[in-house]
Amino acid sequence: MSITRRILVSAAALAAAAAGGTLINATPALASTPASCGSVRQIGTTRVLTVGGMQAASVKQYYGCGYNYAYIYVWEQYRDTHSNWDLHVHVVNHDDSGSDYGMGTLNNTTRAELWGAPADTAAHCTHVTGYLNSTGGSTSTVC
Repeated sequence: MSITRRILVSAAALAAAAAGGTLINATPALASTPASCGSVRQIGTTRVLTVGGMQAASVKQYYGCGYNYAYIYVWEQYRDTHSNWDLHVHVVNHDDSGSDYGMGTLNNTTRAELWGAPADTAAHCTHVTGYLNSTGGSTSTVC
């Protein structure tokens, strides 16, 4: 399909959706990338945080540009029922258990996602711990 045709098809779909009162996003939501690295990939498992019986956030660890990154995403169902929240993420280096790396913190926010700073821990076994308000959880360990 040519670029011109794709543009026309997209414009027609948007016009039809707008006429019906609902805009439709045909592409799935994807995590952004951290400001310091444009290409990251998830390593380890995703940890889902449950708050008050509601699945509320995802905690993930990413690797890219030679660094590990902590990430948390607040799900829409939680955002729709709360006016603000606190977020915190960090990378835990298993060789240096007394220190957290790549921390990120937002207090009293309405942002859906938070990336931690680049953590120079790629040569070590690590996991990510994230908190939505006082509820926390950790991803699997990656070596």
